[in-house]
Amino acid sequence: MEVGLKGLRVVELADPAGDGCSTAIATKLMADIGATVVKIEPPEGDPARRLGPFPHGEPDAETSGTFLALNPNKRSLVADLTRPEGQAVLERLAAAADILVHNFRYAAMAALPLDYARLSARNPRLVMLSITPFGLSGPHRDWAASELTLIHGSGFAWLCPDDSAHPDRPPLHFFGHHAYLQAGLHGATVALAAHLGALASGVGEHIDLSVQESMGLLLGRHFPSWSYSGVVESRLTFNITVPSNLYPCRDGDLFLIAAEEPQWARLVELMGKPDWARSPLVADRDLRGRNRDYVIRHLSEWTRTWAMEELFHACQRARIGAAPVYRMDQVARDPHLAERGAFVTHEHPRAGRILLPGAPFQLSEPWWALRSPAPALGEANGEAGAEAVGAANGQAARLLPPPRAEGAPRGFRGARRRPDAAAGGDGLGTALPLAGVRVLDLSWVWAGPHVTLMLAHLGAEVLKVESSSRPDLARRIPVYPPDMEPGLNRCGYFNSVGLGKKSLALNLGQPEGLALVKKLAARSDVVVSNFATGVMDRLGLGAEELHRIRPELVIATISAFGQTGPYKDYTGYGPLIPPIAGLCASTGYEEDGLPRSLRNAYADPNAGIYTAFAILAALRARQPDQAGLVIDTSLFEPLLSTACEGWMGHVLGNPPLKPMGNHDPRWAPHNVYRCRGEDRWVAVAARSDGQWRDLCVAIGRPELAGDPRLAEAAGRKRHEAELDGIIAAWCETRDRWEVTGALQARGVPAFPCMSSRDIAEDEHLRARGFFARLPHPEVGERDYIGVPWRLTRRPNGVRARAPLLGEHTDVTLRELLGLSHTELKGLRERGAIE
Repeated sequence: MEVGLKGLRVVELADPAGDGCSTAIATKLMADIGATVVKIEPPEGDPARRLGPFPHGEPDAETSGTFLALNPNKRSLVADLTRPEGQAVLERLAAAADILVHNFRYAAMAALPLDYARLSARNPRLVMLSITPFGLSGPHRDWAASELTLIHGSGFAWLCPDDSAHPDRPPLHFFGHHAYLQAGLHGATVALAAHLGALASGVGEHIDLSVQESMGLLLGRHFPSWSYSGVVESRLTFNITVPSNLYPCRDGDLFLIAAEEPQWARLVELMGKPDWARSPLVADRDLRGRNRDYVIRHLSEWTRTWAMEELFHACQRARIGAAPVYRMDQVARDPHLAERGAFVTHEHPRAGRILLPGAPFQLSEPWWALRSPAPALGEANGEAGAEAVGAANGQAARLLPPPRAEGAPRGFRGARRRPDAAAGGDGLGTALPLAGVRVLDLSWVWAGPHVTLMLAHLGAEVLKVESSSRPDLARRIPVYPPDMEPGLNRCGYFNSVGLGKKSLALNLGQPEGLALVKKLAARSDVVVSNFATGVMDRLGLGAEELHRIRPELVIATISAFGQTGPYKDYTGYGPLIPPIAGLCASTGYEEDGLPRSLRNAYADPNAGIYTAFAILAALRARQPDQAGLVIDTSLFEPLLSTACEGWMGHVLGNPPLKPMGNHDPRWAPHNVYRCRGEDRWVAVAARSDGQWRDLCVAIGRPELAGDPRLAEAAGRKRHEAELDGIIAAWCETRDRWEVTGALQARGVPAFPCMSSRDIAEDEHLRARGFFARLPHPEVGERDYIGVPWRLTRRPNGVRARAPLLGEHTDVTLRELLGLSHTELKGLRERGAIE
């Protein structure tokens, strides 16, 4: 097997006015497992060099924590892309690259040599990934944006914090650049898939990826709550699961979740079966939801008698979902992370010895490594700059390795090898990048299904194995059309995460059913599961057995805490990971300073997209008859990688972050303001002196721009409360779109705080084709969130609706395994097929 992405040649461009995170994390994923990444920086350096956090709060462009975390293993080449010589550098590097990643906006692309048609004429297999706030098309493509406006404009922040009792307080952003980072993670996955497609077909791709849509993709059950049930979930509506929130202990807070009845029963047992917990008021999940105040009051009385760590381990020993609310200094002492090697000691010439987040997944091959620190600005110029700029042959050989041999990796069964794959696109006969790849999907709920959803969107054939006797929890979450009886085929959540997949109803507890799954594995390329640790081995489907069946299988397992370490057998759901990963400690309102939880199970799709990327890297590297890669992903470590800014603040000697509402440590004004109407808000962020001056003009207060107290960012931060009052007074009598339009006309980032209903009705997202309206045999036509990217040379959009349970059992077993009608009938009678 090749070493990860060795030989992959990547060029990264950073827009001087961009976010500093989206392109960096996309190329970091590639660099950390072997790709060669050349980072072209403007003369003033990548924006991440100015983001911080800095050692002990002292700004230094070489020691910005965000830059240090996102840019190891790369080379820095300074080139001014506004000048002909800088553009020549870009064109020469693009001619030798496999993937080009940038975040320049539509208008800026036109002024630079970022014309894909021109670049691909010279390098036909080039994949270019364009990450922009709103995409390269649609009414909002040229709008100004920031992390704050994008996360509020995606519908994601509308749900935060969970179960707020304060309608006078706005929806919350949580600390970090999560919208941009998720765009980079999803963009890297699509770009790597497109590269595999280019190796197989010889045809490259231009990917148009929207940051707003990337976060909207992660709404999970909350979008179908609107499109199926007409319910707009928000921070003010009750969570459908009780308990599922933070509870006070003697020395901190603990997140508790009991998502299913057996967990509630075990919690009652642990509490000593108090009378209140045996009341008819809490007899089932629905009743606990309706009587949530009763549950919370009594449960809080009990949790207050415990120390946080003691209750965490007591709950987990009883198989009850629980997690402590850690600050980053407490994360640093966690024994499970220490045993899993979640942090890596790294030497940096300026910052010294620091602990960086380690691998977001554990691999059976030693691919992942931090081989070199984040580069100094322009460190590659002295070595290779002269050659890159002036060599007569136009090669940048010292920066990028020679190209790999023509054609796809011998182990990649792509479109070239599967002529039955559907063609489409621009008439080139180019199939989706993963056409011909078969995925055996043994996952459920969200983390694993997000992996297979992404692979299905990219063209893979996904065979979901499930059971009617123990159906996927995703089919049972109460998101149903209100005019229909609940049913396993009628859940809006499953019908969202199941898009493009096939369903086989097999009984793994029956020997013949298990034998069928093994036969399917022998004809697959990838197996994905996210059962609790040890379940696959007990089923007889552990990695050793699967590799005996088919040596080159890529095997991906996802679990709450991974397959090793002291917590490996602990129960986990997506919502309990942000508390233990340090994210909730810095999320909350300044008014009370209390940590808050996220309603969205953010850790699930976050782990899923890292795993999807690792699978694609494994497909690129694998060789026939050699053991395929085994991927062990927890929900824990990937979230630490995505929440790296908070961690870097800790390791660089800064005090623990406290909840700051929608404010930012550096910029002001940076907040969410009430507008006219019930629960109507707008996010506004001025991240530069120029945007501040333009904001003053837009709100009719040009004199503020001349106030010497407010001339620089530090002064505006000191007078933040005063500025918030001025802007709040201006916004409160205006419609949120009126506010947005006035500020956007001056180039100031502003966007309404959007609910699921709002994004469903958004003209820009509709124009971009972000939603798929698909017919379904039981629930009729419904809207679903689609894909956040657009391809230039290949088909776009969702390929098919979610399957009915077992819909494809017979046809798949006939076509793949050659079973006859009589054999299928017998298997069904014996219970192997459900």
